[in-house]
Amino acid sequence: MACFRLTEDERCPFLTDDNLCEVIFELGDDGLCEICREHPRFYEQFADRMEMGVGLCCEEACRLLFEQTAPITFITTTVGELPDAAAVPDSGMQIFRLRDEAFHLVQDRSLPLRVRMHRLIDFGVRVQRELLKKPAPSDVLPDSPALDTREALLQVMEALEPYDDSWPESVRLLADASLAVNLDEIDGGYENLLVYFLYRHFARGVLEGNLSARVKFCAVSVWFICLMNTKCLRDTGAFTPWDRITCTKDYSKQVEYSAENMEDMLRALHEDAAFSAESLKRLFG
Repeated sequence: MACFRLTEDERCPFLTDDNLCEVIFELGDDGLCEICREHPRFYEQFADRMEMGVGLCCEEACRLLFEQTAPITFITTTVGELPDAAAVPDSGMQIFRLRDEAFHLVQDRSLPLRVRMHRLIDFGVRVQRELLKKPAPSDVLPDSPALDTREALLQVMEALEPYDDSWPESVRLLADASLAVNLDEIDGGYENLLVYFLYRHFARGVLEGNLSARVKFCAVSVWFICLMNTKCLRDTGAFTPWDRITCTKDYSKQVEYSAENMEDMLRALHEDAAFSAESLKRLFG
């Protein structure tokens, strides 16, 4: 397989000083390799339905997401049949109706985001019970306020396979109890972030039988990114839109873009009583 090395500062060797691509200048879009042509897009196929989006490992994708002030909507179009695709049965279409309901919950701007996240967690637990007929182990074990959900989450995060050596230490620094996330103060940009995570991860949870865990993942991801933001603000005293973009990109690269790390996260959220619905709602405040 053909490849090329990044420069010493981890830049593509074909980028100019203005961050423009020399390959496009010389050969046009058709000269790009697949990763350059598709990045940062992602695709999910559900029978005869193909969904695509823009992943948050790209700073520009983060910027566009956070600068969107109106509630996010989605474009649906018919482009012909997908090869070897079966029709989506009625039960499959229910996945998308349920996801629309989740979108509605988190885009209700009459409520603080914290409250919307509580309702979303309860919604995921209910759908897991009623649709999938098998509640997550984390939601059937006795609830114990003594369980330290924050510590358990940081332990899971620290144990993930790091994309660079700085990740474990970065997580350890977040253990400082004085770092408090106040979700009531979060603006619409973080609502958009929650919608993004639901769009990308909700439907797969119905198909895999771990919907409650995937809904929890969406909410936990927003909380954790906000915790990263809180530390950045305390350390610098001048939190900027670029800081928020960087924190979001780093989280997405570390967790979403590793199948192994996603599996570890979802397993913990599905099985560990520290991540029950009530425990997470206490964490969110």
